Amino acid sequence: MLNDEIIIKRGWVSQEQFAELFAISQSLPGPAAALLAYSLTLLRSGFLCAILGFILWSFPGAVICTVAGLLIGDIKSDQPVWAIRLEQGLAAAAIGLVALAAHKMSRNLATDNLTRVLAMCAASVSILYTSAWVLPVVMISGGLISFAVDTLLSPFLNQRDEKKRLRQRDADAEVVAASLKDDLKKGRTAAQEAELGDDKDNHGEKDDRAKPLSSSPVQSDKEEIFTIIIDEYDEHGDTLRKPFSYSRKLGLSLLVFFIGFLIASILVRTRLTPGAAPGYGDLTSTFYFVGSIIFGGGPVIIPLLKTYVVDSGWMTSQQFVIGLSLVQSLPGPNFNFACYLGAVTMINIGKNGLAGAVVSYIAIFCPGLVLKSVIIPFWQLLRERPAVKRVFRGVNACALGLIFSAVWMLFEQVVPLGGSDGYHVIIAGVAFVIAGFLGFPAPVAIILGGAMGAIEYAVSDR
Repeated sequence: MLNDEIIIKRGWVSQEQFAELFAISQSLPGPAAALLAYSLTLLRSGFLCAILGFILWSFPGAVICTVAGLLIGDIKSDQPVWAIRLEQGLAAAAIGLVALAAHKMSRNLATDNLTRVLAMCAASVSILYTSAWVLPVVMISGGLISFAVDTLLSPFLNQRDEKKRLRQRDADAEVVAASLKDDLKKGRTAAQEAELGDDKDNHGEKDDRAKPLSSSPVQSDKEEIFTIIIDEYDEHGDTLRKPFSYSRKLGLSLLVFFIGFLIASILVRTRLTPGAAPGYGDLTSTFYFVGSIIFGGGPVIIPLLKTYVVDSGWMTSQQFVIGLSLVQSLPGPNFNFACYLGAVTMINIGKNGLAGAVVSYIAIFCPGLVLKSVIIPFWQLLRERPAVKRVFRGVNACALGLIFSAVWMLFEQVVPLGGSDGYHVIIAGVAFVIAGFLGFPAPVAIILGGAMGAIEYAVSDR
């Protein structure tokens, strides 16, 4: 959806810039999609608009999670079947849209054998290994491989191909010369040669007469190029506006801020004892620490949060599972789960649940946003250098592979909930086709997926 809105419809950044920002987001702690939306808005309009855009991006899910945390109380009931089927339909449609985004991006990012192989390897590794450190390692490895190939191997291969082309040209010239000799030996007459000379003279005169008109195609090309530039500008309005930028000193200051708060969070956590009632400082340090070590967001955050809030006695396992089921069916990043957990934790000890939700929300998102702000000015400075371009060619290909792997990872979340797996694949296929080839907007595909999930409940589960 971001690819369609930001690149295709508005042209704010290029496909390559979008992929680079996505790759960086995947390599930083925090939810990748939220970090990507933040960085795109930051480049477009600055810090205030970026913060506002991020809040709007995560706001709907955060509000619902907060309200659920405030109201959940001692509810122990399991999630109803109709809600599970609705959630599966929505998730299956999302799978189709993710697959569509990967398909579109592959046209620009996987254009040769190297990038295709890197994308395939990145997808395979991310499917087989889910450790938090895998994604950054995959990105870095892809960049180093593309740099090595383009710097060391490609010049050798290009030189070899050039020599091969020259040898082929010489061989063709020898064949043509031999053919001409054969023609002369077969008895080409002097009259024929004279006629050939006359033809050449006639052609020369025609060429001389045509010379004054030779500037016309050049002028036409210039006019065409100018027209293309004007049309491109008219199509996207202010697409050519210079991106927002800020000093690298500010970026380094933000890095110091991130490290300082991380150290403080670790020190606060060292004094926590299992079963003790947490305070707002304990809540802040826990979620800031989690937000600093979880890369890419997604399901990786779930087991870590369970360890910190359930095993520490802050809430029951049933309360945790109910909130998890809720956040899985909501729009926005999984980090919104922190709002629910903060509210429930504070209510369980008789404190203000709303304050707990707000503190947890800020603490868990802050590390990723700060680190993204640290990297942006250095990325703007270095991305145009040839060596950096070689690195990002591999990084972008690996980012594409991670998008393809997300299709499988999302499907794995749908399967354990029951129902018909084949039907869920059909929902994903329908979303892929209607959004990619029939022109329907992505929200329509999502709504249709939910409706098809409801139909599955009505037909099979009642």
